[in-house]
Amino acid sequence: METAELGPAMEASAQRSKIDALEEEVAKLEKSLAELGALLNTPETEDFDKGVPLEAAHQRYRWGDDHVERKDAFDWFWLLGFLAQKAAASAQAGDIPKAKHHIITTAAALRNWFGRISAQ
Repeated sequence: METAELGPAMEASAQRSKIDALEEEVAKLEKSLAELGALLNTPETEDFDKGVPLEAAHQRYRWGDDHVERKDAFDWFWLLGFLAQKAAASAQAGDIPKAKHHIITTAAALRNWFGRISAQ
């Protein structure tokens, strides 16, 4: 039966049901997006192999792909030295969790550089 054949009350009810279903789907998608955002923006410092791709994605999300594309080889060189120095300073100070984080951020930058140079 077409909606036009239904009475006004039934038509409104059918539309309300569709709206409710869409609102439920939007709520599910918002929850999934928040969970993914939390995953992307929470540093992983215990598992190097898990942390590097997450951090690389975080860097691309935070700084944008155009930021990556504008870097030349010496920009990458400077960035890697800067990040590695932060790791060394943290390790020297005994702040091992921070040192591990900076090691992962350095490796993630290398991953992003590799991705950039491979795309050229």
